[in-house]
Amino acid sequence: MIKRYSHVILKEILKNIKSLHKKRQRALDTNLSAECGTSRYWKAMGDVEHYNREIEAYKTDLKQLDDVSEWSKKLHQDRYKFVEKYRDVLHKVGVELNESLRIY
Repeated sequence: MIKRYSHVILKEILKNIKSLHKKRQRALDTNLSAECGTSRYWKAMGDVEHYNREIEAYKTDLKQLDDVSEWSKKLHQDRYKFVEKYRDVLHKVGVELNESLRIY
């Protein structure tokens, strides 16, 4: 069943990674603009750490899904064409897609 719906699961994971990356960037911008020691600074730091943990969890999910369904080898199929629009975000969070999935 996971193999049959892997493209749907993958799309949801990628949407969540993109959303978390955008939130992380906003928190980093706030972190850099706030003065060190203020509550705004520390809240932004906590948010960045939280988003990093969430992104790492989703990267693990990507790897597990790839181990089960081998979606990274099927990117030429029409049902996986949506992955192209997420390549830049994946690269920014440390996921490389060539012939196979590589997470760093």
